[in-house]
Amino acid sequence: MTDAPAAPPPTKSNPVVRTAVFVVVVGLVLGTFVVLGKQDKPPLMPATAPHKLRFNLAGDLIGVMGEPGLGDGMEGVVVEKKAVERRVNTTCQACHGAPAMDLTGHACATVGKCIPEQHPPKMECIKCHRMPSTLPTSTSTP
Repeated sequence: MTDAPAAPPPTKSNPVVRTAVFVVVVGLVLGTFVVLGKQDKPPLMPATAPHKLRFNLAGDLIGVMGEPGLGDGMEGVVVEKKAVERRVNTTCQACHGAPAMDLTGHACATVGKCIPEQHPPKMECIKCHRMPSTLPTSTSTP
């Protein structure tokens, strides 16, 4: 019978090094939040009909106000979220253009609301551009 070689003794990591790594990681995460929090927020969508999002009774997005095919009977309809978001974003592009698109002669050029050159490449409009809050403010007295 042959003797197996003895396993090396377990090594202990230095607690000072672990603490330093933890502090650096936490600092990087907090620094990232601070940098991202100081960036300008995207402009809100105006409160006009083509910019108002419509939701069904369950709170699911079904489209925008005035969209063809969305009658009053659509409130209870179950819709696939990604398909509706794509349709709404396509509607946005029809009026405002798309990033890196030649917008000369586009519909947005006459209104002056074309997507700016520095716009991020993603076209997921409703994820960044939110509807303004239309909820009334509370004015109750004690």
